[in-house]
Amino acid sequence: MLGEALRVAVPIGLVTSQMRWFRNVQELVPQPYLDEVFHVPQAQAFWKGNWTHWDDKITTPPGLYLYSILVNKIYKFDSDSSDLTAYDLRWTNVLLLYLMLLALTVLSLLTSKDAPRERFLQREYCLVAFPLFFFFSGLYYTDLFSAFTVICAYIFWQAANQAEGFPKIMFQLLHLLSGLLSLASRQTNIFWVAVYLGGLQAVAAIKKDTRIHDPAIADAYFEDLPITIISLVTSALNTIPKLLLDLWPHLCLLGSFGAFVFWNGGVVLGDKTNHVATIHLTQMLYIWPFIVFFSWPAMLPQFANLRSLMHRRPRLWVVVATILPMTAIVHYNTIIHQFLLADNRHYAFYAFKILRSASWTWYALTPVYAVCAWLSIQALGSRPSFTGAPQTASSQGRRLSTSSGGRDSTASESDVNRMSFLIIWLVSTALSLVTAPLVEPRYFIVPWLMWRLHVPDIAEVIDEHQEAGLKDKSGMAQVEKVLTTLVKGSLYIEFAWCMLINFVTCRLFLFNGFAWPQEPGLVQRFMW
Repeated sequence: MLGEALRVAVPIGLVTSQMRWFRNVQELVPQPYLDEVFHVPQAQAFWKGNWTHWDDKITTPPGLYLYSILVNKIYKFDSDSSDLTAYDLRWTNVLLLYLMLLALTVLSLLTSKDAPRERFLQREYCLVAFPLFFFFSGLYYTDLFSAFTVICAYIFWQAANQAEGFPKIMFQLLHLLSGLLSLASRQTNIFWVAVYLGGLQAVAAIKKDTRIHDPAIADAYFEDLPITIISLVTSALNTIPKLLLDLWPHLCLLGSFGAFVFWNGGVVLGDKTNHVATIHLTQMLYIWPFIVFFSWPAMLPQFANLRSLMHRRPRLWVVVATILPMTAIVHYNTIIHQFLLADNRHYAFYAFKILRSASWTWYALTPVYAVCAWLSIQALGSRPSFTGAPQTASSQGRRLSTSSGGRDSTASESDVNRMSFLIIWLVSTALSLVTAPLVEPRYFIVPWLMWRLHVPDIAEVIDEHQEAGLKDKSGMAQVEKVLTTLVKGSLYIEFAWCMLINFVTCRLFLFNGFAWPQEPGLVQRFMW
């Protein structure tokens, strides 16, 4: 009974909260704010037919503006209004939030056909309630459109791998077109629509003909990481012609991106002096606390079996081998962009203000990065109902080799996240983050989204574990029973956590404005 009530309350709470957020923004902040000062006039210029105008402060391509113009052309079809207001443009981002929900649902149907019906859409509501999605659905920013186009490319890629013959070619073509649209929204999407999906495609193609070392994440040790990489590379070298045939959409996307960079003289479109690509490895440390902060309820299932979790804890030498390089990265490659310290309207400003309060704080956080990374990776290692690998008939039931020593997974290819996925995700995340000198939470959105999509829903496993523990009367078992009960509601906890963050951040933005001494009377607002 409670479950049914919650399933009804979640969508109602999401919709009413989002609509109220949008309405309050229009009432209290009717004029373009912060980056909207660049985006709104640019879209308005295109709306009026001035296609040659471009604001040099805008760094991303015009995909969002074209989408907004198309939506408003349809919406204003019978209207005499010739103006395009900030409200009209912000409204298209509201629509994007629900288009994102639709796209995530389609992707879930393609990849989680056997998911329990009572949990249908629960994860998708959590995803669209993600604080950065929710917050920017009320403003005219590029982030929602960028993430939406990546999901569209993911859908067509997954559909192509489940089709044969002419439908397969059509879906591959749609993947290419949606990938180009994604690149037209944000340049770094190349690492997700081409490198990430191409990597998964290559692994799936290799496994059709070759038995490779690719253990499940739950079964793997640290040393399996380099062994899997070597196994993949050597196997790929033997199947290059076949891989080129399978990867033609991804190669076309890479070629298109390369042509754009050559034509543009760089990756960013405008404000190139303040957006110079650099090596910023600490970005790969910051992402782990980001993931844990927003998605800790999704990690609760691994605590349902404490004994198994303790068994999977890293060995001492692995801890040392992880923390030492992290410390070196912090010492030699911590970069603080001038924008980060110049704008106290963003939460990142205050996070780095705390870090800069004492020199030791930078190094004290390295164990935190390590623990957060371990928790995030362990969350991927549970038995899933979602897999990022193409679900083709030839891969169903395939057993893959694991490392030497007799460890052999009994799970099928479509039942687990494997080391190859972790490697591809890490590579794609690194490529999209480490060249950015500015620490910006919005840069972490797509890496987080791909991670969260692959965190398994293990409700059935939890039920099995609970039944198996009924006869166990030990203290550990009693604790596990409590945790198991909590875990079964983890998606509702995750949704509530996201909405709590949304309530706090949206209220701060709307009602806790402040003024800069150099700009008296102008309200400044806190935001991501």
